[in-house]
Amino acid sequence: MSSEEKKVEISQNNTELIDVILDKEKCKMLEKQLNRILNGIPDVIKVYNNDYTISFFNEAGYKFYNTNLEEVKDKKCYEILGRTEKCLDCSFEAAVQTKDMISKERYIPELNKFMDVSCNAVIGEDGEPLYIVERLRDITEKRVLQKVLEEREETYKQAIKSIPDPVIIIVDNIIVLGNLEACKLFNLSYDKIIGSNIYKHFQEKYLKSLHKRYRNILLQKKIKDISEYEFILSDNKVAILQISHSYISYKGKPAIIAIIRDVTEIKKELNKAAEIQRKTIQKEFPAEGIVDIKTVYVPADIVSGDFYRIYKVSETLIVGILVDVRGKGISAALSISAFDVLCFQEIAVTNEPMEIVKNLNKKLIDYYEENYIAVCCFSIDFSKKQLKVVGAGINQFIFQREKVEEKIVEGTFLGMFENSEFAQQIISLQKGDRIYFFTDGLDFILDEDKVIQTYMEDASALEFKNYIEEFLNDTILDVGKLKDDSTMILIEVL
Repeated sequence: MSSEEKKVEISQNNTELIDVILDKEKCKMLEKQLNRILNGIPDVIKVYNNDYTISFFNEAGYKFYNTNLEEVKDKKCYEILGRTEKCLDCSFEAAVQTKDMISKERYIPELNKFMDVSCNAVIGEDGEPLYIVERLRDITEKRVLQKVLEEREETYKQAIKSIPDPVIIIVDNIIVLGNLEACKLFNLSYDKIIGSNIYKHFQEKYLKSLHKRYRNILLQKKIKDISEYEFILSDNKVAILQISHSYISYKGKPAIIAIIRDVTEIKKELNKAAEIQRKTIQKEFPAEGIVDIKTVYVPADIVSGDFYRIYKVSETLIVGILVDVRGKGISAALSISAFDVLCFQEIAVTNEPMEIVKNLNKKLIDYYEENYIAVCCFSIDFSKKQLKVVGAGINQFIFQREKVEEKIVEGTFLGMFENSEFAQQIISLQKGDRIYFFTDGLDFILDEDKVIQTYMEDASALEFKNYIEEFLNDTILDVGKLKDDSTMILIEVL
């Protein structure tokens, strides 16, 4: 990025710092680009103008306050809480004057939440503030846990007994406390559970990833680290247990509290939904003999928010679309089902990727409200030997001829703005060309080390597909699950 654009770097470990080098004339561009970056942050991020009116929030912020941009734009910060005056402990002026990050914990009575708050002024080259950026992290659960665990051990026991789910506390890999429900789950007496090593209760296949998970929880003091494991209970019944791990301090030592839920029945229903979804994923493609199409489809969860479809318009024309719905799970899958219908309707009307994307954007403004959708739409005209690609949230693809080239097609997520503009790339094709479209779960393909791109140049389409699938499967074995749904369409011109 040039010095006239911007550099945004955010760290979430209480050392958050945003440095932006930008002329004031570029403020609107900053909002657009900064918004994209901030939407990937799970903390609440609020960006204010230098008169302390709201410029915009990230997606986590809108969700947290149950609002949208139109409702908060240009309001004062305290007005979204229903207040008429600024907070007595407001950090804005101090952040502007000191040009340092101001951090504190606050209790917000209107929300009944404890929040870890950081406030930082973004200063322009003229020394004046361009924006004030505020980061909020909900630490209510952490504060409640700390309060509970500051009491005597008897208080621990009473608190844990009141929880209807199985609960254990782990110190140095040893279970030091548990409730009656945990005893019932493992069909062991209290004396058999207390003092036992936590790893002896898990299958061997989970031990490596579990050890890594516990180490990270303790080092990073993580809260609500949720994972799922298959357990064989005493009656040989197989159960899927969801475990929510959180860092706590127990008798002055770092510890982990684990709340366990049996989600076996829920998983059965989800597996049925996933099976239905897998059956809808396209496996046979048009233009056989003209192009070779390979796909990768690995959900991060049981059901996926990714989707793709390639349509045959005529003997010489195909149109494809790659979709990534924000979020994961059932809600994303339901959005995919509805969006698939909209795509089919549009492609029946026009085969121009630009028109398809613009028409879908208008429909999403009306139907989907704030549930933005990322897409990449493309067409291949075999009579003209021409590829057209339009991006809307999925803004990168790879074109390979003699070498691997990253291509950019700018465009915001569908449903964000009524008058969004989208960019289009038109490429002349020849025999042997390859095009790679992928969702953000596969962004590592564009890593700076270029290792994977170097492999692309030597591998066949099938070898590369297998390589990516093996990479994803190894990641699942190593860390338990993927961070995001991972989908790729690889097209080779024959």
